[in-house]
Amino acid sequence: MPRIRTNQYNQDIFMIGFSKGTTMAPEMAASYIVGIFPSLATTGAHYWFHQKKVKSAAFQQLQKNLSSVQKYWCESQGRVLPLNDDSHQKDADAFKTSLYIMGTLFAFMSWAGFFFNMVVLASTRKFAISRFEQKIFNSDLCTKNLNPAEIENILKDCEA
Repeated sequence: MPRIRTNQYNQDIFMIGFSKGTTMAPEMAASYIVGIFPSLATTGAHYWFHQKKVKSAAFQQLQKNLSSVQKYWCESQGRVLPLNDDSHQKDADAFKTSLYIMGTLFAFMSWAGFFFNMVVLASTRKFAISRFEQKIFNSDLCTKNLNPAEIENILKDCEA
């Protein structure tokens, strides 16, 4: 029985798949690259749905009513906060930052990231809406102009 040199044997085992110009599983690499695009598209859908909500007539009416009592709806936190000069811009920046981080991480996860991104999209659009937010968006705050006393009464009712 011929004796195998150990160094050569270990080197041959290590080089399986890399020697003589062969590549390892190009279809896996292609699948990974292709999976990045649906993940990024889902992140784009998050942004589109958010912009659609923020630019809606009901949301604009809500912000108009709340601004008359020096408050605003903070979309990134899902609650009513005191109004400052740059409150709306800070809220928009916080949303964009969290979306960019989430989208980047999910893109690196490729198809698994796409799946998780879809779960997050479905949950934030349908399942993870607080009762307070539902009450606010179903109230008269989103449909008509109100005086400050009516606004305060509605906010108290929604918080209860």
